[in-house]
Amino acid sequence: MAVEIIACPVCGIDQTINKDGRIRRHKAADRTNCQGSGQQTEPGPKFARATDHGRYYEDPSDGQMVISCTNALDEWHIPALPPAAAKETAEYIVDHLPAAVRASLRPDTREAFLKDAKAHYKNVWERKRDLGSRVHRLAEAHVLGKPMPHDDEAAPFIGEYEKWLDRFNVDIDADIELAEVTVLRRSEPRYGGTADLWAHLTFPSDFSRQEPRFQGRNPAPIPTPSGLWLIDIKTSLTKPPSAIYRDNVLQLAALRFADVALLPDDTEIKVPEFAGAAILNLRQDSHGFVPLPAEESAFLAFLSLVGVARFAHALDLKPYKPVVAPLRVVKNEGVA
Repeated sequence: MAVEIIACPVCGIDQTINKDGRIRRHKAADRTNCQGSGQQTEPGPKFARATDHGRYYEDPSDGQMVISCTNALDEWHIPALPPAAAKETAEYIVDHLPAAVRASLRPDTREAFLKDAKAHYKNVWERKRDLGSRVHRLAEAHVLGKPMPHDDEAAPFIGEYEKWLDRFNVDIDADIELAEVTVLRRSEPRYGGTADLWAHLTFPSDFSRQEPRFQGRNPAPIPTPSGLWLIDIKTSLTKPPSAIYRDNVLQLAALRFADVALLPDDTEIKVPEFAGAAILNLRQDSHGFVPLPAEESAFLAFLSLVGVARFAHALDLKPYKPVVAPLRVVKNEGVA
């Protein structure tokens, strides 16, 4: 049975979600009542399900729970994450230096301080994820013409999204095919995911120059065929609009080569062929459109991760413990 789990936006500790969509009452690391208790959670994609093994999708055709693209990618070691976590932890200690000194001198406060310090990077990342989710919802609402309440923190990112639409000559009514669409692969290994945007883009040629401010020493033109593009939106408060990661390629490939797409009216269509796939980096004061090689080779690499993730999620090591040593066998030696 799928258990709805979410990291509390206040304390950063994973908590279950009540039937009414609110975070259950709980205590923070310092054992005080957490202010995140009872907060209403934001809805995710329609068929997405939070489980104790991360996000899965429920296939409406047979009720099968299939792993999400990003969940499978979590099995791939991402080198940038440990240094990022260490940086956030170090900054927390520097910002709370008097408390850190007290904790070093008073054993009774040491454990509570260490819990807060270790949880800090999760809290920071959860706030960033929440901002990214809000930007995605506002971006979807913008292209669909849905009214949304103003969000001061997310507004600059949406402003850059509007600039990108204008700069790339995207007509919302004519060029946007779908936004925030769930896709599924029904053949083994099965998985699901959410594509941020399908949009028809027109380029003057099949190759485009790199933007001068981001190009390297020997900039090569990048393939940009005109046609239907698969676009994944990424947000960051600190990274430049040129930032891309290797898992971005596999995520795009997984979304590109899925079997079916589930439409808002619960009908489904075959995932179409795409001319290209790209990351759209939105920042507070800039943006960058980065085409990536999300080809069949990347798709096959992603499928191998699905198998690893499914095995890891099903593996139960609790029954395995050290065993007792075998009894020593004493041999009777005859007397000559």
